[in-house]
Amino acid sequence: MPLTKNGRLILEILGSNKPKIKEDEDRITVHAAVSRFAFFYEKIRNLVDYKDEHLIRKSAILRILKRQLLLEQDPRVMAEQLIRELIAARYLQNGALPVGLIDSTAWIMYKLQLVLKVNAGSENHNEWLRTMAAVEIEDILVDATREKALVSFLFDRIRHSVKVRGAALDDYELRLQIYVACYRTLIKADDEIIGYKLLRAYLPEWMSPQSWMENPRPIAERLVAVEQRIKRQLKYSLSQRFQKAVKPWAVSLNMMTETLTKKPAEAPAMIDKPEVLKAALSNHIEERYAAVKARLRRGTIRAMLYLLLTKMILALVLEVPIEWYSYQVLHFEALLINLLFPPFIMFMVGLFIRLPSYDNTERILLAAEELVGDQQPTIKTIVAPRPRSAFATTVLTLVYAFTFIVTFGLIALILGKMSFTWISTLIFILFLCLVSFFAYRLRMGAREIVVMDGKVTLWNSLVDFFSIPILQAGRFLSQSISRINIFLFFFDFIFEAPYKFFLSLLEEWFAFAKEKKDELQP
Repeated sequence: MPLTKNGRLILEILGSNKPKIKEDEDRITVHAAVSRFAFFYEKIRNLVDYKDEHLIRKSAILRILKRQLLLEQDPRVMAEQLIRELIAARYLQNGALPVGLIDSTAWIMYKLQLVLKVNAGSENHNEWLRTMAAVEIEDILVDATREKALVSFLFDRIRHSVKVRGAALDDYELRLQIYVACYRTLIKADDEIIGYKLLRAYLPEWMSPQSWMENPRPIAERLVAVEQRIKRQLKYSLSQRFQKAVKPWAVSLNMMTETLTKKPAEAPAMIDKPEVLKAALSNHIEERYAAVKARLRRGTIRAMLYLLLTKMILALVLEVPIEWYSYQVLHFEALLINLLFPPFIMFMVGLFIRLPSYDNTERILLAAEELVGDQQPTIKTIVAPRPRSAFATTVLTLVYAFTFIVTFGLIALILGKMSFTWISTLIFILFLCLVSFFAYRLRMGAREIVVMDGKVTLWNSLVDFFSIPILQAGRFLSQSISRINIFLFFFDFIFEAPYKFFLSLLEEWFAFAKEKKDELQP
């Protein structure tokens, strides 16, 4: 049986070689001792800055970039220092990147400096510009050719299989939303990564600063409008439904590429024989379930440590002083409960999150057949919700607000019966919201390979009634606390700059010592 057209495309994507570095091209290297110090620092810092694992490197680039913009003016110096820090922290491979990437990164730094000097928008807009620059830097430093090709393949295969009913959506907007959904579901791209893709599409001039660097004001002013346009697309009301429609194919393509990559010599035979591919894919899916369970354990431990450390510092600087000032006594029972309850709940949540069922595996296998085959995949129709009247919207908003009052009122009432003070009650609710949101994120991480819809039951509806207010409050608090995290303030503004300066001096010393040692050679 000959290979299908789509099967050949997948094999070509997986078999494509990464761009080769010229043999005589110098590589960027960092001393191993410096790398050990930097890697240890990043591990400690990431414990108190809770982020998804696949986004940590991008976050590190943004953090280093903002520090370099404050301390340095020369784009090339900034670029070299940023890359060396990333290599030292093991976000990038040591001795693998060509020196020429420093100049490419310097151009990004330079054009960012140009538009920031114009100051065409607010500080929030400037932060968005820095974020876009960080994503672009990661894009040139980390080869993602295969991932981009797979996204394009997925889009081409399903773009005629996703329809919308009940919403006015022209062909361009439909294709855009499908493409965004492919990126989100296949490579777990966040708003910042998607925003950069849209920036390149809406403002191609951004990628060629040589054409406007003499007069950056027009570009800087256009960027303000482009940002608003991008954010409107990212907040499109049906985006979640697009992701839900695309997800089975995206999960299946991920599973299939991982299966074929593990045994490249057997890949053509797998694609050629559906029963062989199905058996290999089934085994790999089971392995992925086990890997998700292991990652879930790591995520639970990270969240527990984050909550414990944050709670300890909050108790020392807020809860204990206020209780002592207000009551001249410390309520140790409430303090202990507030300290241990959040990590305990986090542990219990991680313990009871269930992995997907057999039906989920069958759905992934069916999606794989659709992707590899020559026939168009089954059409999925996204149904837009019916518009509500002003009266219905008002009533539902009031009911939604009522859920907040009922949920938090009951919690406060129960804690009051347990002799919690107002400050202990406030902190308990704060950390209950945080732990609930972290637990929800962990559950969503475990469901990244789940393509079956969950059953709607009376119990689930009742749980949602009480949990949604807590989750919404937890999301707000998580985003707010990440901006005022005391540990991050210490690391980023007090410790990191002098520590990284010490590491750069240490590396200079190692280089100097090597030069002196070489001089002793006959």
